[in-house]
Amino acid sequence: MNRQLRGIVVAISLLIFVSACSKGEAKTYINVGTAATGGAYYPIGISMADIISSNSDSRSSAEVTGGALENVDLVDKGELEIAISQTALVYAGYHGEAPYQRENTNIRSMFGGLSKGVFHILVSGNSDIYSVEDLKGKNIVLGPAGGGATNVVADIMSVYGLQLNDVNGTYVSYSEGVGMLSDHTTDAMIVQSAIPASAIVELAATVSNFRILSMENEMDELLDTFPYLEEIKIPSDLYGTDNDITTVNISNMVIVNAEVDEDTVYQMTRDFFSNIEMIQDSHPSARELSLESATNNLPIPLHPGAEKYFEESGLLN
Repeated sequence: MNRQLRGIVVAISLLIFVSACSKGEAKTYINVGTAATGGAYYPIGISMADIISSNSDSRSSAEVTGGALENVDLVDKGELEIAISQTALVYAGYHGEAPYQRENTNIRSMFGGLSKGVFHILVSGNSDIYSVEDLKGKNIVLGPAGGGATNVVADIMSVYGLQLNDVNGTYVSYSEGVGMLSDHTTDAMIVQSAIPASAIVELAATVSNFRILSMENEMDELLDTFPYLEEIKIPSDLYGTDNDITTVNISNMVIVNAEVDEDTVYQMTRDFFSNIEMIQDSHPSARELSLESATNNLPIPLHPGAEKYFEESGLLN
């Protein structure tokens, strides 16, 4: 074989080799939707992306987004493969209820129980407000503008025959709300947070005369009407209340685009729970994540890949 022909053969061989290597190195890319870098979602998302990249052929990274509200839309459109959101917003998005303008039917549950947002309704100790019904016509701090609590407030109020426009809502930070309740410039305040909520701890340190409304009388209807809600009791010694408080819990959860293939979702779900300590250690709010509670109160159907893993784990019949 002459030198020129040998060179052509070598060149063709190299092209074939490079092409084969390139195909072998092709990887699935998994975008994990989080929120702003200062919150809990971002470090949790980083831990999830690290688990995906370390345990599979996929590459993954945590993406900064507008948070729980936007993540539903981004996953539905396929701009994110998976994302962290809130059960109440996932439920509303899937069914096309406010604040969403359309049904987001291309999302599926991956797992829940990521962290708990406990719903508190605070009033002054001498207030004439004893039930959600009594909030009608009152001034209420609804929390930060754009927060997920507003949607939950509207759902809970509906069980009591009220709408958001039946109250005079104000959107301020929890710290500002505590000040307003202390100064009696608002009648009530909503706090949706993991417990103990720092805003309420702050209030308890400065104002001893306050109450947290209990919702035990309507609990069955609340849980039947809104499957994303879960009953929870706040022990009296947590905030120094006279009695234990019965209220509801709203969990953060992970959603996945319905078109991600079953094997990929199965492997991601398996790897997350095989390395659960990494997620738990990523942020204090994720410490209660467990396999046992991962399928509780999911507001929309499971992805088949996640469902397969949880069936193998004995959580589903």
